[in-house]
Amino acid sequence: MRRWLSILAVVLFGLSLGACQVTTETTTTVQRHTLADLAGKTQAEIQQLFSEIDLTIQFREVVSESIAPGTFIRYIGYAVGDQVNFGTTVRIEIAKAPPIQPTAPTITGAEDATVYVSVQGNPPSFDLAEGVSATDYLGNNIPWGNFLYILKIENADGQTVAQIDYYRVGVYTVTYQAMNSSLVTTVERQITIVVPPFDTNHTDNLRLQASYAGKSFIVDGIGEVEITSYTDADTTNFRDVVSGQRFTVRYLGIDAPEATSKYDPWGIKAASFVREILADAEKIILQAEGTERTDGNGRYLAWVWYVKDGVTRLLNLELVEQAYAWASGAASSEFYGTTFLVAAAETQLTGKRIYGETDPDYDYSKEGTPIAIDELIRDFDLYVGKKVTVSGIITSKVGNSIYLEQNGKGIFIYCGYVLTNELQIGHEVTIQGLVAAVYYESKQLSNYSEQNMQLLSTNNPVTITTILGNQMGDYVGRVVRFEDLLIQSVTKSDTNAAYTVVAKDAGNNTVNIRVDDYTANFLPMHLFVVGNRIAVFGPVTQFYSTYQLMLPGSGNVEFK
Repeated sequence: MRRWLSILAVVLFGLSLGACQVTTETTTTVQRHTLADLAGKTQAEIQQLFSEIDLTIQFREVVSESIAPGTFIRYIGYAVGDQVNFGTTVRIEIAKAPPIQPTAPTITGAEDATVYVSVQGNPPSFDLAEGVSATDYLGNNIPWGNFLYILKIENADGQTVAQIDYYRVGVYTVTYQAMNSSLVTTVERQITIVVPPFDTNHTDNLRLQASYAGKSFIVDGIGEVEITSYTDADTTNFRDVVSGQRFTVRYLGIDAPEATSKYDPWGIKAASFVREILADAEKIILQAEGTERTDGNGRYLAWVWYVKDGVTRLLNLELVEQAYAWASGAASSEFYGTTFLVAAAETQLTGKRIYGETDPDYDYSKEGTPIAIDELIRDFDLYVGKKVTVSGIITSKVGNSIYLEQNGKGIFIYCGYVLTNELQIGHEVTIQGLVAAVYYESKQLSNYSEQNMQLLSTNNPVTITTILGNQMGDYVGRVVRFEDLLIQSVTKSDTNAAYTVVAKDAGNNTVNIRVDDYTANFLPMHLFVVGNRIAVFGPVTQFYSTYQLMLPGSGNVEFK
């Protein structure tokens, strides 16, 4: 009873106050907010939506497998569309992903790889660990060491080896292993060691660094030159652009197959390669190295550079990379030793050309085709680079080389620098395995070997015909005599002791007499005096479009 009396007293008191403020009373409407559907909204987006609304928002993360992590699930205690008073606290559930279960590590970067075999001067550079990584189930990197490592390496026979032999062609299987939370991942990778491609990558990347403009090779050790004639793949004749001097160059750092006195497989092709390269070159530059400028034969030694499309290229090196020449002595070069060492080793592995291939145009027979000298001369182009067997009488000998005559036709046989005491004038011989070649447009045979010579008879007479200068073209390869010649001039060679005597015969025909470097040693040029008269005999040879008499020795000239 007392409780109800108290309530009544309060109500009456309130009515009394209201009665006191009737004039200032205003009606206040309670404001509410309608809760919107927040499906698909993230927590950040929801916070942004309620940032200017007088509501307190509380979030609670709840695991959900059906709703994207970080997005709205539902209102707690309210539903979409409910109205809530401003100032109210609204709780919202936000989805979170189920806890991640540990899984085995992931190894990446262990793809199969092909590696070029290493050679001397170019050690292995491939790193089995480079680029290979592993991560755990949380995406954390697993460092190399106790938890990421190479488990084993096996060769092609399945045998476990300590390491890959990068100096030998082969196939290896490398097994990588990574560990995390007692879970293990194993990945196999195949490493194949192969021969480098047959290319000129070293020549392509090498450039002449030294300046050569306005310099002379003879004087300065570097300078621009021009071609005068070709010999073979590692010997060429040049003219110095600055001084005008002519000289022979033996290419430094290489040894090419023979294509002069001897013929080897790939020799002619190598010589032709050099001819084609230099004939098309925009410039040719010779570069010396060291104090020894010449070899024992008086030839200059040089690195031969040529310019193609404005770029310098080292022909010596290109011959090695094209398998047209062996690297010889290049390792000692301070300029290019390492480059030659690596290039030669890589090229040898390819087995190309001089390193194992058969030269399709080389005659591998020992004897060659038996043929008469007149038939050989008539159809000479058919036999160039081929081996032949010829017979005849030795009619003259110039140095170590001979002239062989049969039935009124003769031909020059170049024997090089090897002593040929077994070949004497008047001997009738059969020689096998000679190679037909054209030198300074003259037809000749080379590749002589004593083992391929058969002596048929000795002391055979040699016919010597007296002719005039205008008949020399009809006697190429034969021995002739000029009775009365008037010396017009004497000209020394630019490259060695050889010289040429120009004379006139009784019919005012010009006769060129050639004294080669060998004969000049005991028949000095000062014996030939302009205005004096001489009689000479010797074999006739062609030199480009002209003819000359080769003077074998002092016994072949009579000074009148």
